[in-house]
Amino acid sequence: MDSSALAKAVNALDEEAFQALYGRWAPMEPAEVAELFGSSSVRWWIAGGRAARVGAPPRHHEDTDVAVRIDDLDELREDLSDWHLWEANSGTLRPLLPGAHLTGRCEQLWARRDAQHPWQLDLLLDRSTSEWTYKRDARISVSWERALHTVNGIPYQRPEIALLHKAHLDRSKDRADLAAAKLDPDARTWLANTLEQLGYHSWAHQTRTGAEPDRPGNQQM
Repeated sequence: MDSSALAKAVNALDEEAFQALYGRWAPMEPAEVAELFGSSSVRWWIAGGRAARVGAPPRHHEDTDVAVRIDDLDELREDLSDWHLWEANSGTLRPLLPGAHLTGRCEQLWARRDAQHPWQLDLLLDRSTSEWTYKRDARISVSWERALHTVNGIPYQRPEIALLHKAHLDRSKDRADLAAAKLDPDARTWLANTLEQLGYHSWAHQTRTGAEPDRPGNQQM
């Protein structure tokens, strides 16, 4: 099975099957993440479903996505020196041992205290520099001030950008996040236009109208 087929198969697992395969998750809450990085100069923010749902009715989250700039990786590893970090890449896991270099284009790390403890952090490595840039299409970029906002003292990715990341996955929970999201008119217009530009037409339709059409599904990872 090649890496894309493996990633697709993993994305299709339900939560019980996923944790049975990879180990138990007990994700930190955003406030706990903020406490963990309270004295760090690493630029980090909450991403994923938690970011998409800011201001909207909550749902259960299997993990907490924490994005960090890859330029801050060395300091991140120092801050988490008493944690075990693993590269998560297309459905495979590889320990990132002290002193070892990150593999190729790895974009995600999982973190736990050790093998006797659950996974607690899902770290997304963002390669943006002077402004936030969408990793799947560099034509899509906005200023950092436009990409992030602070809620109760915690930095979050703005909902429309978190939702953009979810369009290619197009799982039921991603659609539910889109339906529930609280977007102001400018954010809704930006997201719909960007989704159209990238070819996610059914997502653009739902963003504009709030109605989910019958669909065969968008592209999968």
